[in-house]
Amino acid sequence: MKIAARKTTKTTGLRRERLLSDRTRSPALRTVFPQIGQLRIELTFSDEASAHTPSPQQHTLYPSAPAFFRFVCPCADCDGDFDLTTAVASLVEARTGRRPIDGSADGQLSCQGVRLREMGGQRPCTTQLRFRLISAASVPKAVGA
Repeated sequence: MKIAARKTTKTTGLRRERLLSDRTRSPALRTVFPQIGQLRIELTFSDEASAHTPSPQQHTLYPSAPAFFRFVCPCADCDGDFDLTTAVASLVEARTGRRPIDGSADGQLSCQGVRLREMGGQRPCTTQLRFRLISAASVPKAVGA
């Protein structure tokens, strides 16, 4: 007897490829937010409707990293993502004019994607994201260095 493999749809694969392509084409963090020397993004997921909780993630971005703040939902059968672009921009805006730019922000988002096994009913994914953004100021270059 043959065991049926779990199939993924072309739309989910194309969406993830497009997300990776967008990340690759994003300008460097130093270009978009020159005042940030380091940005740490801590992601904690929860899903009360599932017996399995996705593992937490931590991303540390330095000035040369792409300024791309969208993260794919950790559920393999979901086509959604979490966009933290507005939260990062708000953190930087709140700190602009103050020295140093060191600061943090917390927030929560819900995944708006659809899980493959539930696409017939078009029910959204139930994964929740709690995030923490921690920024550190860039070190000014010494004159003549």
